[in-house]
Amino acid sequence: MLTGTGDRFMTDIDGASLGDITKPAQWDRTIAEGRRVLQRLVDLEMPVIAAVNGPASVHSEYALLADIVIAADTTVFSDFPHLTFGIVPGDGIQIAWEEALGVNRARYLTLTQGSFTAEQAERWGAVAEVLPLKEVLPRARQLAEDLAAKPQLLTRYLAVTLRQRISRRTAEGLQLGMALEGLTAADLAHQSG
Repeated sequence: MLTGTGDRFMTDIDGASLGDITKPAQWDRTIAEGRRVLQRLVDLEMPVIAAVNGPASVHSEYALLADIVIAADTTVFSDFPHLTFGIVPGDGIQIAWEEALGVNRARYLTLTQGSFTAEQAERWGAVAEVLPLKEVLPRARQLAEDLAAKPQLLTRYLAVTLRQRISRRTAEGLQLGMALEGLTAADLAHQSG
């Protein structure tokens, strides 16, 4: 299971922890870490359930790449950091949003820095269930327990089978996406104003 704490999934980013993202050596470390995290998530050989317990404005791709997404009715998905900071969203969110929402909707929301509610995400097929906040974690736990009760080989290979496409898309698209994100980050040091 993947969840946040309290009444939010993930809304803050510690920009200082990234170091000077305008320096290629620093961005190289960021690319390596970002690729490992996301690729490992989509390649986990077990079902992943996201219990989205509120706003997800940072790394919403982590939740949307889960096999089962249960969201609180208070959830709003968005991508706060990228366009706000002036960098391309290439760290996997572009892949996850396209897969979960469809190409045109994902492009529209990315270009306009738009957001979407849990209810919209459910209508669009990106979220399986929308529940009151207090019911999200218990429901996700129940689903996890039900899956854990099945034979391990079954759940392992279900995960592998169901995520083949997203694993390939991640492997193919993340390297270029993060390189372009780094290029636009490096450009920040050369912008006037």
